[in-house]
Amino acid sequence: MSKGSNPSSVTTTSSQEPSEFIKPYFQQAIDSAQDLYEGSTPNFFPNATYTDFAPETSTALNLTSARALAGNPLLNQSQTEASNILAGNYLNPSTNPYSKALYDQMAGDVISDVNSQFTSAGRFGSGANQEILTQELGQLANQVYGDQYNRERDIMANTMATAPGLGEMDYNDIAKLQGVGIEKESLEQAKLQDAIARYDYEQQKPYIKLNQYLGSLGASVPSNTIETSPVFRNTGAGLLKGAGMGANVAGQLGMNPLYGAIGGGLLGGFF
Repeated sequence: MSKGSNPSSVTTTSSQEPSEFIKPYFQQAIDSAQDLYEGSTPNFFPNATYTDFAPETSTALNLTSARALAGNPLLNQSQTEASNILAGNYLNPSTNPYSKALYDQMAGDVISDVNSQFTSAGRFGSGANQEILTQELGQLANQVYGDQYNRERDIMANTMATAPGLGEMDYNDIAKLQGVGIEKESLEQAKLQDAIARYDYEQQKPYIKLNQYLGSLGASVPSNTIETSPVFRNTGAGLLKGAGMGANVAGQLGMNPLYGAIGGGLLGGFF
């Protein structure tokens, strides 16, 4: 390239088209893609995408809720009995009818036996009679009530060990009720997810269809490529080329080739 070269721009357009025999099929594909784009499809699955509770499950959940709210009557009785034991209500003979009845029965036998002995000796009602009777009844009371007291104390100790468990059982009903709530919440969550999925699908549907339609067009429509690139003119080469062409033309016309060369050279400098 010589010093006198000046750049310019030339626009070149190239086209790529399918073969003639395939064009009708491409046009048919484009028309079908447009029909799909303008149509209502695709659509979300019309039915629910979650499974509702079976009748048995609903019944079981309702029964569990009712039982959990009502509580366990046996548990209430057990807790009440444990409270009475720990309060020492059964240590007092007056509150234990069975212990008192046992003592009264045995005391009657002791009184009858002691009085019979003193009556035989002609000393019924004497001080000795009353003293012996008191001693015998005291020993009987120690035997009956002492044994009952020790047994009751053992029961109290065992009850103390089971009391925390009885208290903890209150939460079983609460846990059952909570389990019912969790099952119902899981179904409601599934319904919510179903609604969200449908909503999201409808929001994305236009974009999905547009992308599919544009993809179909890009795959089948002829494409044109336009490219602009600079072209440099060589002034020296243009002068020489023009001078040669001018001399040749002048000779053919019967003119002086020198004049033709000069004129052609001047014109060649512009190309």
